[in-house]
Amino acid sequence: MTGTDPKHAYLQATRRLMQQLAAGGLRLGLSHGQLEAGLRDAMLEAAYLQSQRSGGRVTVSSLHVATGIHRREISRWLSGRNEVAAGETGAGEAGAGEKGVGDAGAGEAAPAKGDSASALTLGNDSPSARVVARWTTNAGYTDAQGEPLALPMQKRADGPSFAQLVEDIGPEVRARSVLDGLIAAGLVEAQADGHFSLSAAAYLPEANSTESIGFLAANVGDHLAAAIHNISAPADARFFERAFFDDDVSAETVRTLQETVRTEGMDLLRGLVTTSDSVERAQREAGDGGGQRVRIGLYCFTESGDADAGT
Repeated sequence: MTGTDPKHAYLQATRRLMQQLAAGGLRLGLSHGQLEAGLRDAMLEAAYLQSQRSGGRVTVSSLHVATGIHRREISRWLSGRNEVAAGETGAGEAGAGEKGVGDAGAGEAAPAKGDSASALTLGNDSPSARVVARWTTNAGYTDAQGEPLALPMQKRADGPSFAQLVEDIGPEVRARSVLDGLIAAGLVEAQADGHFSLSAAAYLPEANSTESIGFLAANVGDHLAAAIHNISAPADARFFERAFFDDDVSAETVRTLQETVRTEGMDLLRGLVTTSDSVERAQREAGDGGGQRVRIGLYCFTESGDADAGT
């Protein structure tokens, strides 16, 4: 492969991406073998889903041809995947009559057919996560400074409530179950006046927590999916993806830009929530059941100019 070969360029890109994943893994004490096993499983999952989408039959042989991974490893992986899928099917049958919503999962939906077992968990797509997201971004549940309001449990005519907040994301979800789960997780605190407030941990997860790692998988995963789609998609079918960068700025410029992203970025995200609510309300009234998923994110990264020295 040469420098003009797309395969060569892609391998170079994956090395840079994997270097960051490797660095994070090393900080958490993961070994090469553990990360290598993760890459192997990811390749098999990707090949499995691609074959499903194309209507092909997924077999040990077809996965071996697609990935070059040893047949014994593929057989072991398929057995584990099938066991997980069987467990999810059983759990779904046990919850029949609840429209796919159960108290134990705080209303978490089952993964769609063909999704990996942890897709929705890592995607922060449970009702509890959606409640927190709406509580922190929707103008109806935040104060003039954009901070989440303390909410009473029961609905009321003169202001927002936790029950209304939960109903906004889906009338089939039980507000008390969601609230109890958030309190148990330390994400919501009960106040003396009967109101409930979000703790900082609800939207600023602790370092190295499973929540922060879940956001890594969800946010970077979707950004990466959009970027990889854009590699081969025609211009009119690409996802929006733009970035500002400058390799030589002062520390004061960095501080100013960071503050601008924090304030104007949050304003943009809150505006998107308002737009989504308005359009969705009209679509629901028109009988449109939805079925689409969207994630729009912002990030800011900075480092000193000599960070790569010696590499």
